[in-house]
Amino acid sequence: MWVFGYGSLVWKVDFPYKQRVLGYVKGFSRRFWQSSEDHRGVPGKPGRVVTLARASDREAKVWGVAYEIAAEDIEQVKSYLDFREKDGYSKVPVLFHPYDETQQSFELIIYLGNDKNPFYAGPASLEHIAQQIHSSEGPSGKNTEYLLQLAEALRGLMPEGEHEKHDEHLFALERLVRELCDEEEEKEDMHSVL
Repeated sequence: MWVFGYGSLVWKVDFPYKQRVLGYVKGFSRRFWQSSEDHRGVPGKPGRVVTLARASDREAKVWGVAYEIAAEDIEQVKSYLDFREKDGYSKVPVLFHPYDETQQSFELIIYLGNDKNPFYAGPASLEHIAQQIHSSEGPSGKNTEYLLQLAEALRGLMPEGEHEKHDEHLFALERLVRELCDEEEEKEDMHSVL
């Protein structure tokens, strides 16, 4: 069994796997359109995490990591991921394209939060999403950590030039959230001086 990591599974893998392969899936866009009340927010004050939205461009790429799960670990990992992704995600098979072009493309499973699930937040202005991320925290930590860790991990994994081309939404949010964090820090510094 192969599973595709495109959100926190890019930088926070806490299950056993046999091997990992860098690559992408086509026809999707990574978007912060899924609410999180169980990890990066709380009921009544949800955070925002990524899901994949169908792209109008069938050649659009979402870079991430494919994890091969050993046969003896499949049931344990499936149970773990089903619990971890319980708030509105469903399993969908897609074709994965390894970055190493000597490797064949293969089918794997993605956890997809579609627009029919109760935690689907949907599109909003980047400014609104950035404010929500900046102000949210849940049992797994601050929502800003999720965003910044994902951006940093993908910048290190993706071939040069790909992140600007295929993940404009993510990196624009990173810039906006960093600005909000800087403004907050400046206010705190001014208050500590007074």
